[in-house]
Amino acid sequence: MVEIKNKNTARFVGMFIVGLVIFLSVLRFVGFDRIAQSIAKIYLPYYGIVVLLITLNVFVWSYRWGLFIGIKHEVSAWDTFKNMTVGMAINNLTPVLKMGGEAARVYLLKVRHGIKGREGLATITSDLTLEFIVDVLLVIVSVLFFMIFLSPPAWLYGIMLAFVIMSSFIVFSILGLYTGRKIISKTITWFCERIERFDVETVLGKYDSFQKTFRETMENRRIFAGTFSLTLLRKVISITKYYVLFLALGYTIDPVSIVIAMGVGYMIMIIPSTPGSLGIFEGGMVSIFVILGVPPGIAAAAVFLDRLIWFWGTTAVGGLLGTYYGLNLMGSEVIESYKNAEVGTGKGI
Repeated sequence: MVEIKNKNTARFVGMFIVGLVIFLSVLRFVGFDRIAQSIAKIYLPYYGIVVLLITLNVFVWSYRWGLFIGIKHEVSAWDTFKNMTVGMAINNLTPVLKMGGEAARVYLLKVRHGIKGREGLATITSDLTLEFIVDVLLVIVSVLFFMIFLSPPAWLYGIMLAFVIMSSFIVFSILGLYTGRKIISKTITWFCERIERFDVETVLGKYDSFQKTFRETMENRRIFAGTFSLTLLRKVISITKYYVLFLALGYTIDPVSIVIAMGVGYMIMIIPSTPGSLGIFEGGMVSIFVILGVPPGIAAAAVFLDRLIWFWGTTAVGGLLGTYYGLNLMGSEVIESYKNAEVGTGKGI
């Protein structure tokens, strides 16, 4: 375990440094002086509203997840909010595939609220599925806007291709979970046969139980309507956040430009890269805003101030909470400990 921990820590540190270098390079390219001048003119009351909007966004997200949990269990909105924040922090600290936070949320539901692993995972999968559906719709709208009002730069087509590939994989996985296609069971069997400590029948049994719970959750029309509405509300909050943020910097931006930029941002975030897409996200968002006519200094300042709360703020708060709960924050250790406690022993999930 020590060797695994060291490898994962080294991988995180390496990828984090890469992301930080890209991040600083983006700021340097725009010009630290221009960014500093834009930030110096910020209207703080408006930025305070931005911080509140980001906090509200996370709360709405956690409340939506809580509706899925509430189908069978009772977890307070405050506890769900804290668990969500921990998951976001660990995702920001997980290199390449940002999934450590989901394993942490499953783990916290079990140890703090006594919810079986398969049921907790089903609520998270349902929540992420709904988010993914709306994100894809927003990306389609943003690309259409881009085609109508502007000519997309060549590098955006590469991101679009990577997004299509990753989205196709996710859609395939969701359809497999929902319909129970045999290829998922065959994939599980293939992996289990190569990992001796996993019993094929036990794992397949747990998968079948999870798949049933997932279908029941997604087929609850009342919950689906409520959670879909909350997902749309999150997008409205995000658009409002960017609008107020640019106002705080003394710049009025067209809401259509915000939708286009958000669509590009979602495409970037879904592609495996640095922890929390650090550097990659900032570079892409600043570039899109500049293409849309925003002065470079203001564009970079807006992205920096947004990420200051959304990335660094949630990572700090969620990281402290995760440490308080006794979690290892390197993500993959959370997954490893969860497998050892649940899948490997065949108990409790």
